[in-house]
Amino acid sequence: MKEMPKADVVIVGMGWTGSIAARELAAEGLRVVGLERGGFRDTASDFPAPNVLDELKYSLRGALFQDLSRDALTFRNNPNEAALPMRRLGAFLLGDGLGGAGVHWNGQHFRFLPADFQMLSHNKQRYGDGAITDDMTIQDWGVTYEDMEPHYDRFEYLCGTSGKAGNLRGQIQEGGNPFEGARAREYPTPPMEMGLVQQRFMEGARKLGLKPYPQPSSNLSQDYTNPDGAQMQACTYCGHCERFGCYNWSKASPLTTVLPVALRNPNFELRLGSRVTRVELTPDKKHATGVVYVDALGHETRQPADMVLLCAFQIHNVRLMLLSGIGTPYDPATG
Repeated sequence: MKEMPKADVVIVGMGWTGSIAARELAAEGLRVVGLERGGFRDTASDFPAPNVLDELKYSLRGALFQDLSRDALTFRNNPNEAALPMRRLGAFLLGDGLGGAGVHWNGQHFRFLPADFQMLSHNKQRYGDGAITDDMTIQDWGVTYEDMEPHYDRFEYLCGTSGKAGNLRGQIQEGGNPFEGARAREYPTPPMEMGLVQQRFMEGARKLGLKPYPQPSSNLSQDYTNPDGAQMQACTYCGHCERFGCYNWSKASPLTTVLPVALRNPNFELRLGSRVTRVELTPDKKHATGVVYVDALGHETRQPADMVLLCAFQIHNVRLMLLSGIGTPYDPATG
């Protein structure tokens, strides 16, 4: 097994989470190694128009998704059934390649509501203690919307999110979402343009006394340069967002925002074609010491690190934890 020089941090998966972690930690002076099992991607080389508008290739055959014929997922409805392989992705679309699922997402960008962070206490207060039974796993997050608001704000300005505030510092704003939590400032870019159908819908909703508002979107309504200097262009409304990469640098993704910044930092090293097979642990299994992966040439390789971040799709994070003996697997029979 090849032994690589020790890093401060090793990151598994270079989608949104891994890319943000790499950018932040490398900027703090830590030596960071990012492992991505897929290949390199870039807007100019991988998503030029009109090639990327191929609905058969991307929407139906899922060229940007995990290839289930090579890397199967299994599914069962209860522990007594035999787990069968999935043949087609549906409710979730696992990414494959640099940028992960953040490349083919559609850019919908809602914040959670304040009550979402306090599901247990909120529902008890609203419906009484009997509304939550002992066998329910519902609980409060431990952080509040107010705790998260500065981070929501920072991410929206990273993405250049288009929208209209409905609650600015506690004051309800005309034309925005009146139910949202208070935000510190407006969206970085104005709402997307609306077609005739949306305009008619809003007119009808207002006549009924409702308060329609434009959905926040990380497809940009105008040219924008984010706080890190990443430049994005106004959306051309081609309609090919979810399941597609953006040819116009108009959809916020790891490729257009944080990865270019991380890749310019000499503290960050990206290794593509690196399939992680397990997390290595201390004998007491309380601390991670690195990961083992198979590199692009098929060599089993050990990457020691002081910190291991699992930033792949949730299914793969859980799989790695199970394979590595981390924690106690959930047993639905005992809860």
